[in-house]
Amino acid sequence: MIKVSFFTDEVSNDFEEAVRLGVQAGAEAVEIRGKIWGKSVTSIDDEDIKRMKEVLSKYGAEVACIGSPVGKCRYDSREEYERHLRYFDRMVELAHAFGTRVIRVFSFWKVGDKKEGRPDLERYLDRFAELLGPIAEKARAEGVVLAFETEGSTMIGTCREARMIVEALGGGEHVRVCWDVMNSYRCGEMPYPDGYSQIKGLVAHFHVKPNKNKELNPIGDTNLTYQQLFKLALQDGFEGAATIEHWGSPELMLKGIRQLREAIDEIR
Repeated sequence: MIKVSFFTDEVSNDFEEAVRLGVQAGAEAVEIRGKIWGKSVTSIDDEDIKRMKEVLSKYGAEVACIGSPVGKCRYDSREEYERHLRYFDRMVELAHAFGTRVIRVFSFWKVGDKKEGRPDLERYLDRFAELLGPIAEKARAEGVVLAFETEGSTMIGTCREARMIVEALGGGEHVRVCWDVMNSYRCGEMPYPDGYSQIKGLVAHFHVKPNKNKELNPIGDTNLTYQQLFKLALQDGFEGAATIEHWGSPELMLKGIRQLREAIDEIR
């Protein structure tokens, strides 16, 4: 069954308080990114990891996904690229330390004017495959999963674009998709049937944002629900978590956790 997760940095600046509140609201897992006692996921040290694991154990929670920034960089900047390669080495260490396989990653900042439509990803596929190849190979060797997020500010905004990257990297169990349903919807792609048909069997992780009324359902202005998408994913072998993100405030984040808990319990 799908685990309920949330970004701790959007609930509290204090990691323990965030975990406590999230678990009380119905979460059983977290995604780590920032505000970890003043540090980000790229800067926590081994002592921080030990302290975090003690907190997680205290509240019976686990890390579902490493919310890394890897890939949120310019593809044509060697300096940025090499820094993100180093980030990924550390993300693998964190994944092993916290007992998760899933590492959220991106596929470079969107080329061109941010206000323009989707870029022609096909033009860049060979170059991106070359640049992303080393982290894909390391993921395979280390037994972790690259979960490329659908994020409109990057070169992967839609499920179609995500599938293109997965295929360019040769697929396999170590290259998958982190489906941020609202992100791809805002890029003009209907979640179902259009979006899901592109990534059927490729989803490793979900991100769950609210609609304009700060509610879980319906998804955007559609008549679709997250329950419908979750059922499809489960039927196609999904095993993982869904993370509440960007609900607007700590209180709304907890509301999102409660609603996601209810939705998943409904399809249990």
